[in-house]
Amino acid sequence: MEFFHIYNVQNKILTNIENNDEQEEKCLEPIFYFEHYKYEKIPSHHFNIGDSVALIDQEQLDEYLNKQNETGEKSPLRLFYQSFGIILSIHPLLSIKFTYWPLSLTNNNYLNRQKLFRLERLPNFVTLNRSIDALGKIIDNKDSLLIKPFLNLSNNIDKDQLKNYAQDQIRNVENNLNDEVDDNEYNHATLNNSQRQAIKNALENRLTFIQGPPGTGKTETSAWIIHLWLQNFFQEGQPILICAETHQAVDNLTRRLLQYRQYRLIRYGEPRTVAPDLHKYTMPTQIELVRREKQGSNPNSTTNKSLFGPAKPKEIREIISKCQILCMTCSGVGILEPSLKFPFILIDEASQITEPNILIPLVRITDQIVLVGDQKQLPPIIKMAEAKPLLERSFFQRLLENININSIMLDTQYRMHPALIDFPSQVFYDGSLKTGIKSEERPTPKEIKFINEQIPLRFVDVDEIRSNNENEIGFLINEQRMNVLLTRAKCAMIVFGNKRTLISNNLWKQWIESVPNVNSTQFTDQCLIKQNQITDQQQSQSTKKTRHYTHNKKKAYSRKNYP
Repeated sequence: MEFFHIYNVQNKILTNIENNDEQEEKCLEPIFYFEHYKYEKIPSHHFNIGDSVALIDQEQLDEYLNKQNETGEKSPLRLFYQSFGIILSIHPLLSIKFTYWPLSLTNNNYLNRQKLFRLERLPNFVTLNRSIDALGKIIDNKDSLLIKPFLNLSNNIDKDQLKNYAQDQIRNVENNLNDEVDDNEYNHATLNNSQRQAIKNALENRLTFIQGPPGTGKTETSAWIIHLWLQNFFQEGQPILICAETHQAVDNLTRRLLQYRQYRLIRYGEPRTVAPDLHKYTMPTQIELVRREKQGSNPNSTTNKSLFGPAKPKEIREIISKCQILCMTCSGVGILEPSLKFPFILIDEASQITEPNILIPLVRITDQIVLVGDQKQLPPIIKMAEAKPLLERSFFQRLLENININSIMLDTQYRMHPALIDFPSQVFYDGSLKTGIKSEERPTPKEIKFINEQIPLRFVDVDEIRSNNENEIGFLINEQRMNVLLTRAKCAMIVFGNKRTLISNNLWKQWIESVPNVNSTQFTDQCLIKQNQITDQQQSQSTKKTRHYTHNKKKAYSRKNYP
Protein backbone atom coordinates (compact mmCIF):
# COMPACT_ATOMS: atom_id res chain seq x y z
CA MET A 1 0.00 0.00 0.00
CA GLU A 2 1.41 3.41 -0.98
CA PHE A 3 0.67 6.86 0.43
CA PHE A 4 0.88 10.20 -1.34
CA HIS A 5 1.11 13.93 -0.72
CA ILE A 6 -0.67 16.48 -2.88
CA TYR A 7 2.04 18.26 -4.88
CA ASN A 8 -0.09 20.74 -6.79
CA VAL A 9 -3.67 21.42 -7.89
CA GLN A 10 -5.34 22.96 -10.92
CA ASN A 11 -8.73 24.68 -10.44
CA LYS A 12 -7.85 25.56 -6.84
CA ILE A 13 -10.54 26.50 -4.35
CA LEU A 14 -10.01 29.85 -2.62
CA THR A 15 -13.12 30.18 -0.47
CA ASN A 16 -15.77 28.04 1.11
CA ILE A 17 -17.67 26.56 -1.83
CA GLU A 18 -20.84 26.21 0.20
CA ASN A 19 -21.36 29.97 0.16
CA ASN A 20 -19.89 30.88 -3.19
CA ASP A 21 -21.51 29.55 -6.38
CA GLU A 22 -18.87 31.13 -8.61
CA GLN A 23 -16.02 29.41 -6.80
CA GLU A 24 -18.00 26.17 -6.80
CA GLU A 25 -18.07 26.23 -10.59
CA LYS A 26 -14.33 26.90 -10.74
CA CYS A 27 -13.47 23.89 -8.61
CA LEU A 28 -15.46 21.38 -10.65
CA GLU A 29 -13.27 18.58 -12.04
CA PRO A 30 -10.03 19.71 -10.33
CA ILE A 31 -6.76 18.08 -11.37
CA PHE A 32 -4.52 16.94 -8.51
CA TYR A 33 -0.84 16.08 -8.82
CA PHE A 34 0.42 13.54 -6.28
CA GLU A 35 3.96 12.73 -5.19
CA HIS A 36 5.10 9.82 -3.05
CA TYR A 37 5.24 10.66 0.64
CA LYS A 38 8.73 9.15 1.03
CA TYR A 39 10.51 8.77 -2.30
CA GLU A 40 11.38 11.38 -4.89
CA LYS A 41 10.21 9.03 -7.66
CA ILE A 42 6.98 7.07 -7.37
CA PRO A 43 7.86 3.37 -6.84
CA SER A 44 6.47 0.57 -8.96
CA HIS A 45 2.67 0.50 -8.72
CA HIS A 46 -0.41 -1.05 -10.35
CA PHE A 47 -2.01 2.15 -11.68
CA ASN A 48 -2.51 2.78 -15.39
CA ILE A 49 -3.65 5.80 -17.37
CA GLY A 50 -7.44 5.77 -17.58
CA ASP A 51 -7.97 3.85 -14.33
CA SER A 52 -10.82 4.97 -12.08
CA VAL A 53 -9.68 5.74 -8.53
CA ALA A 54 -11.09 6.93 -5.24
CA LEU A 55 -9.26 9.32 -2.91
CA ILE A 56 -9.09 8.37 0.78
CA ASP A 57 -7.99 10.70 3.57
CA GLN A 58 -5.69 8.42 5.53
CA GLU A 59 -5.99 10.50 8.71
CA GLN A 60 -9.76 10.04 8.79
CA LEU A 61 -9.40 6.35 8.03
CA ASP A 62 -6.88 5.87 10.85
CA GLU A 63 -9.24 7.57 13.31
CA TYR A 64 -12.03 5.23 12.29
CA LEU A 65 -9.81 2.13 12.54
CA ASN A 66 -8.81 3.11 16.08
CA LYS A 67 -12.47 3.49 17.07
CA GLN A 68 -13.29 0.22 15.35
CA ASN A 69 -10.77 -1.60 17.51
CA GLU A 70 -12.54 -0.18 20.57
CA THR A 71 -16.18 -0.69 19.55
CA GLY A 72 -15.94 -3.61 17.15
CA GLU A 73 -18.16 -1.84 14.58
CA LYS A 74 -17.24 -2.22 10.92
CA SER A 75 -18.03 0.04 7.98
CA PRO A 76 -17.24 -0.45 4.27
CA LEU A 77 -14.20 1.34 2.93
CA ARG A 78 -16.30 3.23 0.39
CA LEU A 79 -17.69 5.42 3.19
CA PHE A 80 -14.28 7.10 3.33
CA TYR A 81 -14.06 7.97 -0.36
CA GLN A 82 -13.47 11.71 -0.67
CA SER A 83 -13.86 11.96 -4.43
CA PHE A 84 -13.66 9.89 -7.62
CA GLY A 85 -11.34 10.52 -10.54
CA ILE A 86 -9.55 9.27 -13.65
CA ILE A 87 -5.75 8.94 -13.86
CA LEU A 88 -4.40 11.24 -16.57
CA SER A 89 -0.68 10.45 -16.23
CA ILE A 90 1.58 8.32 -14.05
CA HIS A 91 5.01 9.86 -14.66
CA PRO A 92 6.75 11.75 -13.16
CA LEU A 93 3.76 12.53 -10.92
CA LEU A 94 0.37 10.90 -10.61
CA SER A 95 -2.12 13.37 -12.09
CA ILE A 96 -5.80 12.67 -11.44
CA LYS A 97 -8.86 14.53 -12.65
CA PHE A 98 -11.57 14.33 -9.99
CA THR A 99 -15.28 14.78 -10.63
CA TYR A 100 -15.62 17.17 -7.67
CA TRP A 101 -13.50 18.74 -4.96
CA PRO A 102 -12.54 16.21 -2.23
CA LEU A 103 -14.84 16.60 0.75
CA SER A 104 -12.20 16.72 3.48
CA LEU A 105 -10.22 19.47 1.73
CA THR A 106 -12.90 22.15 1.58
CA ASN A 107 -11.45 24.21 4.41
CA ASN A 108 -8.02 22.65 4.81
CA ASN A 109 -4.57 23.39 3.54
CA TYR A 110 -4.42 20.75 0.83
CA LEU A 111 -0.70 21.26 0.17
CA ASN A 112 0.19 20.28 3.74
CA ARG A 113 3.05 17.78 3.39
CA GLN A 114 2.05 16.13 6.66
CA LYS A 115 -1.31 15.07 5.23
CA LEU A 116 -1.33 11.60 3.70
CA PHE A 117 -3.72 10.25 1.09
CA ARG A 118 -4.40 6.80 -0.21
CA LEU A 119 -5.60 5.95 -3.73
CA GLU A 120 -7.96 3.04 -4.25
CA ARG A 121 -8.32 1.63 -7.75
CA LEU A 122 -11.97 1.08 -8.68
CA PRO A 123 -13.67 -1.13 -11.26
CA ASN A 124 -13.42 0.38 -14.74
CA PHE A 125 -16.58 2.37 -15.46
CA VAL A 126 -15.28 3.77 -18.76
CA THR A 127 -17.08 1.24 -20.97
CA LEU A 128 -20.29 1.61 -18.95
CA ASN A 129 -20.20 5.40 -19.28
CA ARG A 130 -19.60 5.14 -23.02
CA SER A 131 -22.59 2.79 -23.37
CA ILE A 132 -24.75 5.24 -21.44
CA ASP A 133 -23.58 8.10 -23.69
CA ALA A 134 -24.44 6.05 -26.79
CA LEU A 135 -27.90 5.28 -25.43
CA GLY A 136 -28.42 8.98 -24.74
CA LYS A 137 -27.53 9.81 -28.35
CA ILE A 138 -30.10 7.31 -29.59
CA ILE A 139 -32.80 8.80 -27.36
CA ASP A 140 -31.97 12.42 -28.23
CA ASN A 141 -31.24 11.86 -31.93
CA LYS A 142 -33.81 13.68 -34.05
CA ASP A 143 -32.39 12.52 -37.37
CA SER A 144 -33.10 9.22 -39.05
CA LEU A 145 -30.68 6.84 -37.33
CA LEU A 146 -30.23 3.57 -39.22
CA ILE A 147 -30.24 1.33 -36.17
CA LYS A 148 -32.74 3.20 -33.98
CA PRO A 149 -35.98 1.37 -34.95
CA PHE A 150 -34.49 -1.98 -33.96
CA LEU A 151 -33.80 -0.84 -30.40
CA ASN A 152 -37.45 -0.26 -29.51
CA LEU A 153 -38.67 -3.84 -29.36
CA SER A 154 -41.30 -4.71 -26.76
CA ASN A 155 -44.34 -6.94 -26.46
CA ASN A 156 -46.58 -4.09 -27.62
CA ILE A 157 -44.90 -3.69 -31.00
CA ASP A 158 -46.18 -5.40 -34.14
CA LYS A 159 -43.08 -7.42 -35.04
CA ASP A 160 -44.36 -8.30 -38.51
CA GLN A 161 -44.77 -4.61 -39.26
CA LEU A 162 -41.30 -3.96 -37.87
CA LYS A 163 -39.86 -6.74 -40.03
CA ASN A 164 -41.40 -5.17 -43.14
CA TYR A 165 -39.93 -1.83 -42.13
CA ALA A 166 -36.56 -3.51 -41.57
CA GLN A 167 -36.56 -5.09 -45.02
CA ASP A 168 -37.32 -1.72 -46.61
CA GLN A 169 -34.64 0.07 -44.63
CA ILE A 170 -31.81 -2.39 -45.10
CA ARG A 171 -32.28 -2.27 -48.87
CA ASN A 172 -32.48 1.50 -49.00
CA VAL A 173 -28.96 2.07 -50.29
CA GLU A 174 -27.59 3.46 -53.54
CA ASN A 175 -24.77 0.90 -53.90
CA ASN A 176 -26.61 -1.37 -56.35
CA LEU A 177 -24.06 -3.68 -57.92
CA ASN A 178 -26.53 -5.58 -60.11
CA ASP A 179 -25.11 -9.04 -60.78
CA GLU A 180 -21.33 -8.65 -60.87
CA VAL A 181 -18.71 -7.01 -58.71
CA ASP A 182 -16.27 -5.05 -60.81
CA ASP A 183 -13.06 -6.34 -59.24
CA ASN A 184 -10.87 -8.79 -61.14
CA GLU A 185 -9.08 -10.00 -58.00
CA TYR A 186 -12.39 -10.79 -56.30
CA ASN A 187 -13.87 -12.51 -59.35
CA HIS A 188 -10.93 -14.93 -59.42
CA ALA A 189 -10.85 -15.56 -55.67
CA THR A 190 -11.56 -19.06 -54.35
CA LEU A 191 -14.77 -18.23 -52.50
CA ASN A 192 -17.78 -20.50 -52.18
CA ASN A 193 -21.34 -19.52 -53.11
CA SER A 194 -22.46 -18.62 -49.58
CA GLN A 195 -19.44 -16.38 -49.08
CA ARG A 196 -20.09 -14.58 -52.38
CA GLN A 197 -23.76 -14.13 -51.49
CA ALA A 198 -22.84 -12.69 -48.10
CA ILE A 199 -20.38 -10.27 -49.70
CA LYS A 200 -22.93 -9.17 -52.31
CA ASN A 201 -25.58 -8.56 -49.64
CA ALA A 202 -23.12 -6.55 -47.57
CA LEU A 203 -22.32 -4.31 -50.53
CA GLU A 204 -25.95 -3.74 -51.56
CA ASN A 205 -27.82 -3.52 -48.23
CA ARG A 206 -27.66 -1.00 -45.44
CA LEU A 207 -27.81 -3.66 -42.73
CA THR A 208 -26.42 -7.18 -43.19
CA PHE A 209 -26.27 -10.10 -40.77
CA ILE A 210 -23.75 -12.83 -41.57
CA GLN A 211 -23.85 -16.03 -39.51
CA GLY A 212 -20.53 -17.79 -39.59
CA PRO A 213 -20.35 -21.26 -37.99
CA PRO A 214 -16.89 -22.56 -37.03
CA GLY A 215 -14.35 -22.85 -39.82
CA THR A 216 -16.57 -21.31 -42.51
CA GLY A 217 -14.29 -18.36 -43.30
CA LYS A 218 -15.87 -15.47 -41.36
CA THR A 219 -12.60 -13.54 -41.27
CA GLU A 220 -11.94 -14.19 -44.97
CA THR A 221 -15.43 -13.02 -45.93
CA SER A 222 -15.14 -9.92 -43.73
CA ALA A 223 -11.78 -9.02 -45.28
CA TRP A 224 -13.25 -9.22 -48.79
CA ILE A 225 -16.19 -6.99 -47.81
CA ILE A 226 -13.79 -4.35 -46.50
CA HIS A 227 -11.56 -4.66 -49.56
CA LEU A 228 -14.51 -4.14 -51.93
CA TRP A 229 -15.85 -1.22 -49.88
CA LEU A 230 -12.48 0.42 -50.37
CA GLN A 231 -12.33 -0.42 -54.08
CA ASN A 232 -15.83 0.77 -54.94
CA PHE A 233 -17.09 3.34 -52.42
CA PHE A 234 -14.25 4.75 -50.35
CA GLN A 235 -13.83 8.52 -50.10
CA GLU A 236 -10.79 10.21 -48.59
CA GLY A 237 -11.35 11.48 -45.07
CA GLN A 238 -14.02 8.86 -44.37
CA PRO A 239 -12.28 5.69 -43.12
CA ILE A 240 -14.00 2.34 -42.68
CA LEU A 241 -14.48 1.32 -39.04
CA ILE A 242 -13.72 -2.28 -38.03
CA CYS A 243 -14.75 -3.40 -34.53
CA ALA A 244 -14.92 -6.46 -32.30
CA GLU A 245 -15.45 -7.12 -28.62
CA THR A 246 -11.88 -8.27 -27.89
CA HIS A 247 -8.45 -7.03 -28.90
CA GLN A 248 -7.55 -10.52 -30.14
CA ALA A 249 -10.46 -10.56 -32.59
CA VAL A 250 -9.52 -7.10 -33.87
CA ASP A 251 -5.89 -8.21 -34.29
CA ASN A 252 -6.92 -11.33 -36.25
CA LEU A 253 -8.99 -9.35 -38.73
CA THR A 254 -6.28 -6.68 -39.01
CA ARG A 255 -3.70 -9.30 -39.94
CA ARG A 256 -5.99 -10.81 -42.57
CA LEU A 257 -6.51 -7.40 -44.17
CA LEU A 258 -2.76 -6.78 -44.28
CA GLN A 259 -2.28 -10.10 -46.09
CA TYR A 260 -4.06 -8.60 -49.11
CA ARG A 261 -2.11 -5.38 -49.28
CA GLN A 262 -0.61 -2.63 -47.15
CA TYR A 263 -3.67 -0.52 -46.52
CA ARG A 264 -3.40 2.82 -44.75
CA LEU A 265 -4.55 1.24 -41.53
CA ILE A 266 -4.63 2.30 -37.88
CA ARG A 267 -4.87 -0.23 -35.07
CA TYR A 268 -6.30 2.08 -32.42
CA GLY A 269 -5.70 1.02 -28.82
CA GLU A 270 -3.15 1.03 -26.03
CA PRO A 271 0.03 -0.65 -27.37
CA ARG A 272 0.05 -3.02 -24.38
CA THR A 273 -3.30 -4.44 -25.58
CA VAL A 274 -2.20 -4.86 -29.21
CA ALA A 275 -0.23 -7.82 -30.56
CA PRO A 276 3.50 -6.97 -30.91
CA ASP A 277 3.53 -7.60 -34.67
CA LEU A 278 0.92 -4.83 -35.11
CA HIS A 279 2.55 -2.15 -32.95
CA LYS A 280 3.76 -0.23 -35.98
CA TYR A 281 0.13 0.43 -36.90
CA THR A 282 -0.87 1.84 -33.49
CA MET A 283 -1.67 5.50 -32.96
CA PRO A 284 1.42 6.33 -30.81
CA THR A 285 3.75 4.88 -33.45
CA GLN A 286 2.02 6.73 -36.27
CA ILE A 287 2.11 10.00 -34.34
CA GLU A 288 5.83 9.57 -33.71
CA LEU A 289 6.40 8.99 -37.44
CA VAL A 290 4.47 12.16 -38.31
CA ARG A 291 6.42 14.15 -35.73
CA ARG A 292 9.75 12.85 -37.01
CA GLU A 293 8.75 13.75 -40.55
CA LYS A 294 7.81 17.28 -39.52
CA GLN A 295 10.98 17.65 -37.45
CA GLY A 296 13.10 16.51 -40.38
CA SER A 297 11.59 19.20 -42.59
CA ASN A 298 12.28 21.90 -39.99
CA PRO A 299 15.88 23.20 -40.39
CA ASN A 300 15.70 25.00 -37.03
CA SER A 301 14.85 21.84 -35.09
CA THR A 302 17.68 20.80 -32.77
CA THR A 303 15.88 18.73 -30.14
CA ASN A 304 13.96 15.49 -29.90
CA LYS A 305 11.58 16.76 -27.22
CA SER A 306 8.87 17.35 -29.79
CA LEU A 307 8.83 13.63 -30.58
CA PHE A 308 7.44 12.70 -27.18
CA GLY A 309 4.48 13.64 -25.07
CA PRO A 310 0.80 12.79 -25.23
CA ALA A 311 -1.04 12.82 -28.53
CA LYS A 312 -2.79 16.06 -29.35
CA PRO A 313 -6.40 15.97 -30.63
CA LYS A 314 -5.30 17.71 -33.82
CA GLU A 315 -2.69 15.01 -34.50
CA ILE A 316 -5.23 12.23 -33.93
CA ARG A 317 -7.75 13.90 -36.27
CA GLU A 318 -5.12 14.28 -38.95
CA ILE A 319 -4.02 10.64 -38.82
CA ILE A 320 -7.59 9.27 -38.78
CA SER A 321 -8.58 11.48 -41.73
CA LYS A 322 -5.69 10.09 -43.79
CA CYS A 323 -6.21 6.40 -43.04
CA GLN A 324 -8.43 4.00 -44.98
CA ILE A 325 -9.30 1.58 -42.16
CA LEU A 326 -9.65 2.17 -38.43
CA CYS A 327 -9.51 -1.02 -36.33
CA MET A 328 -10.49 -0.98 -32.64
CA THR A 329 -12.70 -2.57 -29.99
CA CYS A 330 -16.35 -1.56 -29.68
CA SER A 331 -15.80 0.13 -26.33
CA GLY A 332 -12.70 1.87 -27.69
CA VAL A 333 -14.81 3.73 -30.26
CA GLY A 334 -16.10 5.85 -27.38
CA ILE A 335 -12.76 7.64 -27.12
CA LEU A 336 -13.16 9.19 -30.57
CA GLU A 337 -14.53 12.68 -31.04
CA PRO A 338 -18.35 12.64 -30.82
CA SER A 339 -18.74 14.29 -34.21
CA LEU A 340 -16.78 11.55 -36.02
CA LYS A 341 -19.10 9.39 -38.14
CA PHE A 342 -18.36 6.44 -40.42
CA PRO A 343 -20.08 5.53 -43.70
CA PHE A 344 -19.14 1.84 -43.36
CA ILE A 345 -18.83 -0.26 -40.20
CA LEU A 346 -18.11 -3.97 -39.86
CA ILE A 347 -18.44 -5.60 -36.43
CA ASP A 348 -16.89 -9.04 -36.01
CA GLU A 349 -17.99 -11.55 -33.34
CA ALA A 350 -21.15 -9.48 -32.94
CA SER A 351 -22.95 -12.34 -31.21
CA GLN A 352 -20.51 -12.11 -28.27
CA ILE A 353 -21.05 -8.39 -27.61
CA THR A 354 -23.51 -7.15 -25.00
CA GLU A 355 -26.23 -4.90 -26.33
CA PRO A 356 -25.03 -1.79 -24.43
CA ASN A 357 -21.48 -2.22 -25.78
CA ILE A 358 -22.50 -2.64 -29.39
CA LEU A 359 -24.39 0.67 -29.24
CA ILE A 360 -21.09 2.55 -28.95
CA PRO A 361 -20.09 2.00 -32.62
CA LEU A 362 -23.67 1.69 -33.93
CA VAL A 363 -24.55 5.32 -33.20
CA ARG A 364 -21.75 6.45 -35.54
CA ILE A 365 -22.97 4.70 -38.70
CA THR A 366 -24.31 6.69 -41.64
CA ASP A 367 -24.60 4.31 -44.62
CA GLN A 368 -23.90 0.60 -44.24
CA ILE A 369 -23.23 -1.82 -41.41
CA VAL A 370 -22.32 -5.50 -41.40
CA LEU A 371 -22.65 -7.68 -38.29
CA VAL A 372 -20.74 -10.97 -38.35
CA GLY A 373 -21.26 -13.62 -35.67
CA ASP A 374 -22.86 -16.91 -34.74
CA GLN A 375 -25.70 -16.96 -32.22
CA LYS A 376 -25.24 -20.73 -31.90
CA GLN A 377 -21.86 -20.25 -30.22
CA LEU A 378 -20.84 -18.45 -27.02
CA PRO A 379 -23.05 -15.52 -25.97
CA PRO A 380 -21.73 -12.43 -24.16
CA ILE A 381 -19.97 -13.35 -20.92
CA ILE A 382 -21.96 -11.96 -17.99
CA LYS A 383 -20.56 -12.70 -14.52
CA MET A 384 -23.31 -11.13 -12.43
CA ALA A 385 -26.25 -13.52 -12.05
CA GLU A 386 -28.77 -10.66 -11.72
CA ALA A 387 -27.68 -9.18 -15.06
CA LYS A 388 -27.72 -12.39 -17.12
CA PRO A 389 -31.44 -12.29 -18.08
CA LEU A 390 -30.97 -8.76 -19.42
CA LEU A 391 -27.57 -8.91 -21.07
CA GLU A 392 -26.78 -12.52 -22.00
CA ARG A 393 -28.70 -12.29 -25.28
CA SER A 394 -26.81 -10.14 -27.77
CA PHE A 395 -28.24 -7.55 -30.15
CA PHE A 396 -27.29 -9.92 -32.97
CA GLN A 397 -29.28 -12.82 -31.52
CA ARG A 398 -32.25 -10.69 -30.48
CA LEU A 399 -32.88 -9.27 -33.93
CA LEU A 400 -32.53 -12.64 -35.63
CA GLU A 401 -34.91 -14.36 -33.20
CA ASN A 402 -37.44 -11.62 -32.42
CA ILE A 403 -38.22 -10.24 -35.87
CA ASN A 404 -36.62 -12.90 -38.08
CA ILE A 405 -34.36 -10.56 -39.98
CA ASN A 406 -32.84 -12.52 -42.83
CA SER A 407 -29.20 -13.49 -42.35
CA ILE A 408 -26.74 -15.07 -44.72
CA MET A 409 -25.22 -18.23 -43.28
CA LEU A 410 -21.79 -19.34 -44.44
CA ASP A 411 -22.57 -22.99 -45.07
CA THR A 412 -19.22 -24.58 -45.98
CA GLN A 413 -16.62 -25.38 -43.32
CA TYR A 414 -12.94 -26.06 -44.03
CA ARG A 415 -11.61 -26.79 -40.54
CA MET A 416 -12.96 -30.09 -39.28
CA HIS A 417 -12.87 -33.66 -40.47
CA PRO A 418 -16.29 -34.67 -41.87
CA ALA A 419 -16.78 -37.22 -39.08
CA LEU A 420 -16.41 -34.46 -36.48
CA ILE A 421 -18.73 -31.91 -38.08
CA ASP A 422 -21.66 -34.23 -38.72
CA PHE A 423 -23.22 -34.06 -35.24
CA PRO A 424 -22.86 -30.25 -34.77
CA SER A 425 -24.26 -29.69 -38.25
CA GLN A 426 -27.34 -31.83 -37.63
CA VAL A 427 -28.06 -30.59 -34.10
CA PHE A 428 -27.04 -26.93 -34.11
CA TYR A 429 -27.34 -25.93 -37.79
CA ASP A 430 -30.28 -28.04 -39.03
CA GLY A 431 -27.99 -30.16 -41.19
CA SER A 432 -27.10 -27.23 -43.47
CA LEU A 433 -23.36 -27.17 -42.73
CA LYS A 434 -21.29 -28.77 -45.48
CA THR A 435 -17.65 -29.81 -45.65
CA GLY A 436 -15.49 -28.00 -48.20
CA ILE A 437 -12.66 -30.54 -48.26
CA LYS A 438 -13.13 -34.22 -48.99
CA SER A 439 -11.46 -36.76 -46.73
CA GLU A 440 -9.05 -37.91 -49.45
CA GLU A 441 -8.06 -34.29 -50.13
CA ARG A 442 -7.15 -33.56 -46.52
CA PRO A 443 -3.37 -33.41 -45.96
CA THR A 444 -1.85 -36.18 -43.89
CA PRO A 445 -1.14 -34.84 -40.40
CA LYS A 446 2.54 -34.36 -39.70
CA GLU A 447 4.14 -36.39 -36.94
CA ILE A 448 3.50 -34.73 -33.61
CA LYS A 449 6.71 -34.24 -31.67
CA PHE A 450 7.03 -34.59 -27.94
CA ILE A 451 6.83 -31.27 -26.12
CA ASN A 452 9.72 -32.45 -23.97
CA GLU A 453 11.91 -35.30 -25.19
CA GLN A 454 12.54 -36.30 -21.57
CA ILE A 455 8.82 -36.87 -21.02
CA PRO A 456 7.38 -39.25 -23.65
CA LEU A 457 3.86 -37.84 -23.63
CA ARG A 458 2.21 -36.09 -26.53
CA PHE A 459 -0.90 -34.97 -24.65
CA VAL A 460 -1.45 -34.26 -20.98
CA ASP A 461 -5.11 -33.55 -20.21
CA VAL A 462 -6.15 -32.61 -16.70
CA ASP A 463 -9.87 -32.08 -16.20
CA GLU A 464 -12.46 -32.13 -13.45
CA ILE A 465 -14.77 -34.82 -14.75
CA ARG A 466 -18.46 -34.22 -14.09
CA SER A 467 -19.40 -37.28 -12.03
CA ASN A 468 -21.91 -37.36 -9.20
CA ASN A 469 -24.82 -39.37 -7.86
CA GLU A 470 -27.28 -36.60 -8.79
CA ASN A 471 -26.22 -36.82 -12.47
CA GLU A 472 -25.82 -33.04 -12.69
CA ILE A 473 -23.51 -31.83 -15.46
CA GLY A 474 -23.21 -28.16 -14.45
CA PHE A 475 -22.23 -25.71 -17.19
CA LEU A 476 -22.02 -28.57 -19.71
CA ILE A 477 -25.80 -28.25 -20.03
CA ASN A 478 -25.32 -25.05 -22.05
CA GLU A 479 -25.87 -25.93 -25.73
CA GLN A 480 -23.78 -23.01 -26.99
CA ARG A 481 -20.82 -24.13 -24.89
CA MET A 482 -21.29 -27.67 -26.18
CA ASN A 483 -21.24 -26.42 -29.76
CA VAL A 484 -17.97 -24.56 -29.16
CA LEU A 485 -16.47 -27.61 -27.44
CA LEU A 486 -17.33 -29.98 -30.28
CA THR A 487 -16.17 -27.68 -33.09
CA ARG A 488 -12.61 -26.81 -31.97
CA ALA A 489 -10.86 -29.94 -33.23
CA LYS A 490 -9.54 -30.29 -36.78
CA CYS A 491 -8.49 -33.92 -37.13
CA ALA A 492 -9.39 -35.82 -33.98
CA MET A 493 -11.07 -35.32 -30.64
CA ILE A 494 -10.82 -37.21 -27.35
CA VAL A 495 -13.47 -36.59 -24.72
CA PHE A 496 -13.02 -37.80 -21.14
CA GLY A 497 -16.15 -38.07 -19.07
CA ASN A 498 -18.51 -40.16 -17.01
CA LYS A 499 -20.91 -41.69 -19.49
CA ARG A 500 -23.56 -42.41 -16.85
CA THR A 501 -23.58 -38.75 -15.77
CA LEU A 502 -23.49 -37.28 -19.29
CA ILE A 503 -26.35 -39.36 -20.69
CA SER A 504 -28.66 -37.81 -18.09
CA ASN A 505 -28.71 -34.85 -20.48
CA ASN A 506 -30.60 -35.57 -23.70
CA LEU A 507 -28.20 -33.67 -25.96
CA TRP A 508 -25.10 -35.32 -24.56
CA LYS A 509 -26.86 -38.67 -24.81
CA GLN A 510 -27.47 -38.01 -28.52
CA TRP A 511 -23.81 -37.17 -29.03
CA ILE A 512 -22.54 -40.27 -27.18
CA GLU A 513 -24.87 -42.48 -29.21
CA SER A 514 -23.61 -40.86 -32.42
CA VAL A 515 -19.95 -41.71 -31.68
CA PRO A 516 -18.99 -44.97 -33.45
CA ASN A 517 -17.38 -47.78 -31.42
CA VAL A 518 -17.70 -45.87 -28.16
CA ASN A 519 -18.33 -49.18 -26.34
CA SER A 520 -15.73 -51.12 -28.28
CA THR A 521 -13.73 -53.61 -26.17
CA GLN A 522 -10.93 -53.45 -28.71
CA PHE A 523 -10.80 -49.68 -28.34
CA THR A 524 -10.55 -50.02 -24.55
CA ASP A 525 -7.87 -52.70 -24.74
CA GLN A 526 -5.74 -50.69 -27.15
CA CYS A 527 -5.95 -47.68 -24.84
CA LEU A 528 -4.79 -49.79 -21.88
CA ILE A 529 -1.88 -51.25 -23.89
CA LYS A 530 -0.72 -47.78 -24.94
CA GLN A 531 -1.18 -46.52 -21.41
CA ASN A 532 0.99 -49.33 -20.01
CA GLN A 533 3.71 -48.65 -22.61
CA ILE A 534 3.80 -44.98 -21.72
CA THR A 535 3.72 -45.78 -18.00
CA ASP A 536 6.76 -48.07 -18.39
CA GLN A 537 8.63 -45.35 -20.27
CA GLN A 538 7.73 -42.79 -17.65
CA GLN A 539 8.84 -45.10 -14.84
CA SER A 540 12.17 -45.65 -16.56
CA GLN A 541 12.73 -41.93 -17.04
CA SER A 542 11.61 -41.21 -13.48
CA THR A 543 14.04 -43.80 -12.07
CA LYS A 544 16.95 -42.27 -14.00
CA LYS A 545 16.04 -38.78 -12.76
CA THR A 546 15.77 -40.02 -9.15
CA ARG A 547 19.22 -41.65 -9.32
CA HIS A 548 20.70 -38.50 -10.86
CA TYR A 549 19.07 -36.31 -8.21
CA THR A 550 20.26 -38.58 -5.33
CA HIS A 551 23.80 -38.63 -6.71
CA ASN A 552 23.94 -34.83 -6.96
CA LYS A 553 22.43 -34.50 -3.51
CA LYS A 554 25.20 -36.65 -2.02
CA LYS A 555 27.78 -34.50 -3.77
CA ALA A 556 26.23 -31.35 -2.37
CA TYR A 557 26.39 -32.72 1.18
CA SER A 558 30.01 -33.75 0.75
CA ARG A 559 31.01 -30.21 -0.22
CA LYS A 560 29.75 -28.69 3.03
CA ASN A 561 32.45 -27.63 5.52
CA TYR A 562 31.74 -29.77 8.54
CA PRO A 563 34.05 -29.46 11.61
